[in-house]
Amino acid sequence: MHDEGNVIMEEDCSEDKLGAGYLVLTDKSLVFYTGKAKVLTFSKDMKKALEVPLQDVKGTRTEGFIIKKLVVELKDGRVYKFGVLNNKKWKESIDGARAGTGIGAGVGQE
Repeated sequence: MHDEGNVIMEEDCSEDKLGAGYLVLTDKSLVFYTGKAKVLTFSKDMKKALEVPLQDVKGTRTEGFIIKKLVVELKDGRVYKFGVLNNKKWKESIDGARAGTGIGAGVGQE
């Protein structure tokens, strides 16, 4: 499913406008897949709903106390809010990947 580069982090989550899905950070891009899990076969029928090259990311920030959000702002003005378990680690990992440092590599992988 991940042919966009080397996976740094990935997690089941939701985005405020796109709904439930699966967020993947690679060394090249941030990708969000949507779709449905098939319980009987333990597989997921996923489609790519969003792919953002890291150079198109203007900035990241965290929001929320109980419901934690990772906020990703793009250079074209679009803003995406992802409900992730550890929004600070996601922010650090995205910022590190954008800077080419690889900070956070391997965090959140299972």
